[in-house]
Amino acid sequence: MKKKTQKLLIAIIVISLLASTGYLFLFKAPNLSLPGNDCVFSVKETTSLQDILTQNSISLKSETTLKISSTLKQLNSIKPGRYRLTNGMSNGEIIREFRSGGIATVKIRIDDVTTLEELAGRLGFNLLHDSAYFMSTFLNDSLLQSMGISPGDATILIRPNTYEFYWDMSGPTFLKKMKSEFDKLWNENRLKQSDEIGMSPSEVTVLASIVKAETANSDEAPRIAGLYLNRLRIEMPLQSDPTTLFGRKKSAQRVYLSDLQADTPYNTYKITGLPPGPINFPETVYIDAVLKAESHGYIFMCAEPGATGKHRFAKSLAEHERNRTDYVNWLQKRGIE
Repeated sequence: MKKKTQKLLIAIIVISLLASTGYLFLFKAPNLSLPGNDCVFSVKETTSLQDILTQNSISLKSETTLKISSTLKQLNSIKPGRYRLTNGMSNGEIIREFRSGGIATVKIRIDDVTTLEELAGRLGFNLLHDSAYFMSTFLNDSLLQSMGISPGDATILIRPNTYEFYWDMSGPTFLKKMKSEFDKLWNENRLKQSDEIGMSPSEVTVLASIVKAETANSDEAPRIAGLYLNRLRIEMPLQSDPTTLFGRKKSAQRVYLSDLQADTPYNTYKITGLPPGPINFPETVYIDAVLKAESHGYIFMCAEPGATGKHRFAKSLAEHERNRTDYVNWLQKRGIE
């Protein structure tokens, strides 16, 4: 009887060891083999595990063990979401990731888009909701008003940067994030500076967008901002080429007479004062360029010869014409009409 008990105990131990080994082999052993450190992808509609592996070229050391593991864990289908698989993951870790519902975040650059349409396209390409959905959010006047933003003024909220969002982020959540960034920017000090130059944060943002469009040289930005403030004070049209092109939805290197004659609220050759909204999303450096604009007497500027990206400034029309002649002569020497 004693020998039978010993044999039964040994059998139980062996079975337990085999079961433990099998469990470790099925759920704990590394099974995912990726060429890089990780693989991040989106699933937009419910699909099978096999389809996901095939569509994303995901390699496994053993597809059989993953199939067995997923069957035992009753992982029948994968729900929409954004998933991140890491090299060396075990079957158990893979299954847990797919059961999480897809909460991997997405990093999105919005420092190289200039309009709400382009922004909606960037978000729609990278996130669950499409561009039309985000565009409808940007144009939702009641939502904007609930956030203390004037109807049609969503553009002023956007600060260029690289942001990290959840893949299924809603439009209102995005705008609330941008509003939070806006409120951080417009602290007590900047609000005081804005008040000192007699402009609202929205107006400062509009002018900052024009300054950004005129120069990529941040050192020159305060001088250009001062020039435009001078024009506003004497009620002189801003005469900004970038605003005119924006109003006609054109992207061009040169402005033609037809552009200057166009009847749009952004044609600052025909209107006096600021256009109705920003023509891009200005970085903080351009906001501060307006708030800390140079105090000077310049009211004219012209591109500097030599493709320096800088400008020559003038206080009188006669001086401006000389600068303009120098620039035109330089263009002609280069064969540019």
